[in-house]
Amino acid sequence: MKPTNDDTVEIARVLALWGHIMDDRRMDRLGEVLTEDAVWDAGAFGLEPAVGLQAVTAVLGAEGHARAHHTTNIVVSEGPGDEARVVSKGLGVMDGGTVISAVYTDELRHTAHGWRISKRAIRVN
Repeated sequence: MKPTNDDTVEIARVLALWGHIMDDRRMDRLGEVLTEDAVWDAGAFGLEPAVGLQAVTAVLGAEGHARAHHTTNIVVSEGPGDEARVVSKGLGVMDGGTVISAVYTDELRHTAHGWRISKRAIRVN
């Protein structure tokens, strides 16, 4: 689907909300940004992909994640069916103040509840 300007704004809101949920450690709210069948691919950190909202929640609820998440440089592109493809940059502030730069490659699906991330892969720059 070719995303409209309204879609692009809503998608950017979902990506921003992701950061707030992660920073607030509110894993109970991940359903606001992820689909039930979401895939989280953090192979860059040596992790196997997590499949499904519960599995992703368990992985992201573990210790060791960045303490602050900042999403920038969001580019929304057309995807198949009711999906959009998105690439964005991320900055993560780790314990001790180290900053990492990452690239997120996302697939988002338009659902009855709005746009949700159905697949997210992260790689470190």
